[in-house]
Formats: sequence, structure tokens, C-alpha cells
Amino acid sequence: MKSKLVVTMAFSMLFTYITASSGAALISKAADPASDPSAPQITAEAAIVADADTGYIYYNKNMHQKMYPASITKILTGLVAVENGHDSDIITINGNIGEGMPSDAARIYLEDGEVITQEEALYTMFLASANDSANALALHIGGTIEKFVNMMNERAKELGAVDSHFSNPSGLPDKNNVTSAYDMAIITKKALQEPALMKYFGAKSYTMPATNKREPIAFSTLHKMMKNTIYKYEGTIAGKTGWETMSGHTLVTAAKRNGRTLICVVLKSSNGNTVYKDTRALLDYAFAKEIDTSSAQYLASPLKKVQAETTSNPIKNVPPPSSVKLNAGQKDKDMAGPAIVLICSVCLFILLISFGRKTIAIRKR
Repeated sequence: MKSKLVVTMAFSMLFTYITASSGAALISKAADPASDPSAPQITAEAAIVADADTGYIYYNKNMHQKMYPASITKILTGLVAVENGHDSDIITINGNIGEGMPSDAARIYLEDGEVITQEEALYTMFLASANDSANALALHIGGTIEKFVNMMNERAKELGAVDSHFSNPSGLPDKNNVTSAYDMAIITKKALQEPALMKYFGAKSYTMPATNKREPIAFSTLHKMMKNTIYKYEGTIAGKTGWETMSGHTLVTAAKRNGRTLICVVLKSSNGNTVYKDTRALLDYAFAKEIDTSSAQYLASPLKKVQAETTSNPIKNVPPPSSVKLNAGQKDKDMAGPAIVLICSVCLFILLISFGRKTIAIRKR
């Protein structure tokens, strides 16, 4: 009787495990919006579309792959600045703040001794993508670039970022300045919740007043979906562009339609045309989709404790994004299921033999 009970329990456990494993696999597959046949085929290497309010993920492609962000880094720079400073703060430029930047790096050529406000630095950083303005903010808030970057990484970690390590406030080329589509969506979600930052993140134009070193100068956003171009997208409320050789074209866009606000992050598009085409296609797709709660993925809540190894342990010698493997430990996890099934099967086989032998012995008696 004991043997029958053991065999029955073994069968039950094995059946339960196999059923659960199969179900989990189906849910995992269904939860990946990129597997949807109706999803747009984009050329960018990584992308995500998520709801700015709920965090629901409508689409992802390699969303945790570590990539070079370029100037979309400045969204986090702006967030840290408004959380720790004030628009009216006075910033006096000390020395050549653009020293060491590539010759083609975007800047407004801030001069030694020039006096500007934090507001002016933020507007020019977002609209002109001025790298010297980003440095000015970092020095003003952090005292040094290094300390400000530490603040950036800590803030990203608090928000739930798991793939990022920032090494400068501007996004200028650096193999250690990496993020993911997922992390940038989390950072953007918070940015959209901060009116003090949306003033700049959502700005389309701005005239910087005269300073002690220059005359007034006008700027307009570089994000082509926010102004009257062939790429204009109705409902776009904020965005940031990025480009450098290592990153390719990067783009963060927030758009609002019919009461829904969506965040779209596109990383490493091949050119300045496809980055907008990909973004438009992804937003159109997501706005047309209904939320499927049965197989949902969401952005992490900043209230949850998220283990972010990449932020607590600075990345060293990060290889180019194309060679960075997504979820390096996933292979071991995927192998765990078959291994357990095999072990259960062997145990069941042994139990069956044992039960069979006892049955034969009873019959012989």
C-alpha cells in the first residue's frame, strides 16, 4: 500500500511540475510583446513602449540589452538637477567647461566667467543638447562631475534601473556610459511626473536672455516629432534626441492620446530617418493595443527594492552593445526545468521498478 502511495505522489508531483513549467513558458512567451505578429518590424537594435502611468509594457525588443545612450542621458541629468537645485540658482562658469569634448560635440560655448541661471542651463541642455550646459549643471549641483555622476547612478537605482551605469552627465562617448531601453523608460516615467522638469523636457523653443558674455539667442527643440516637420506626431508632449558614433541614433518620446500617455525609447537606429519611423510605428501600434492583463509586463516600481548590480558595481571595459549578451544567466535558468524533469523521471522509474519487484514477490508467495 505504501508503494502505491509513493508512486501516486511521484506521478502527481511530476505532472504538476510539467504543467506549471509549460504554463510558465507560455506566459513568458505571451508577455513578450515583440513576439506579437502584428507588432511593427523596426530596425533599431533595442526599443520599448510603456504606459507612463501604469508602467504597462506594450512592446519590447532587447529591452534589457546594455546600450550606449548618447544625449538621452541628459534626461537623468535634468531630473537630478531639478530635484537638487532651483531655477533661479546662479551658475558662474569657471574655466573652459567644454575642455576635452569632441570638436563636433553640441555646445553653446559657455565662456569663463559667464554668469547664467540653472533655468538657462536646463533649457539649453534640453533644446540645444548643449554638453557644456550639462557640465555646468553637474558642477553646480555636485561640486565635481564625479560626485554628480554618483548622484545620477544612485537616483537611477532608486527608480528601479537595473542595467545602467552612467559615467558623465552629457552622454558623450564613453564605453562605461551604458543604459537600456527599459531603464530609460523608467527614468522617463519619473521625468514626466516632475512639473519642474517637464518645463524643459517638453519645451519646443526658448530664447536665452543676454548674459555678461553674450547677446540673447533663440533655440528650438531638436526632436522632430515635436515641431512642424514631416516627422511631426500629434500628441507628442516631450522628448530627447541622441547621437554619437558608438550609440547610433537614440530617441526618447512621450506622446499623449485619448487620456493615455506612452513612453517610447528607441536605441541604436541606423540613421536619423529610421529612428523617427521606428518611433512612429511603435507608438501607433501601442495606441491601438488594449492592455492584456493575462500576460502583462510592467516597469518596476521605484518603491520596490531592485537589485542593480550594474549601478553598485561600476562597469569596466564594457564591450560594444552588439557583443553584450542579454541576460547572461538566462541559459542556466532555462536548463533548470529540463534537469528537474529528468531527475523526477529517474526517481519515478526507480520507484516503479521497486513497486514491480514487490508485486512479483507478493505473487510468488
